[in-house]
Amino acid sequence: MSRRGFTLLELMLVMTIIVIAAALTFPSFEAMLATTNEYAARDMVRARWAEMRAKALEENRSYRFAVTENTGKFRVAPDDDAYWSGGSTGDGIEDMPLIIEGDLPEGVLFTTSAEAFAGEAAPAPGAQWGLTVAVYLGEGIARDDAEIFFGKAGQRPLGLRLRALTGAVSAIDSSTKAEAQP
Repeated sequence: MSRRGFTLLELMLVMTIIVIAAALTFPSFEAMLATTNEYAARDMVRARWAEMRAKALEENRSYRFAVTENTGKFRVAPDDDAYWSGGSTGDGIEDMPLIIEGDLPEGVLFTTSAEAFAGEAAPAPGAQWGLTVAVYLGEGIARDDAEIFFGKAGQRPLGLRLRALTGAVSAIDSSTKAEAQP
């Protein structure tokens, strides 16, 4: 006598095995997704810095990249008080410059220190646009060397380093402070 189906016990056994396998792999998948968001944040900021540098060269004016520390919020605008005082966008000023306000991927934060992510809780947010990270001058060089880190509480963050003299941006490994491959 041939059988043309599966018993309820066989189906329940297979479903139980699938659920157990999914439960075992979920933490690995979640950690992989968190790391992917940090890489996306680093790439986003690197792209904004490149765009900011190009605009500074094109317009021969300084551009500032500022963040609200311990959040994912950032802003790019000309390095002029008219664009930064009171959250103004510089409306009514001669030609419309590059102004970008954005957020990093969900859960990823900015900080100036890799050690800020050592605890399990996220650090307290800073003042809005209170941390100027980078300023590109009209010549395409940066005003000062700068470092910024991206991450989540309890995880090793990624970072970027800006060299003032050349305006070059490189990825850094927060655990060794060494320059990493992009």
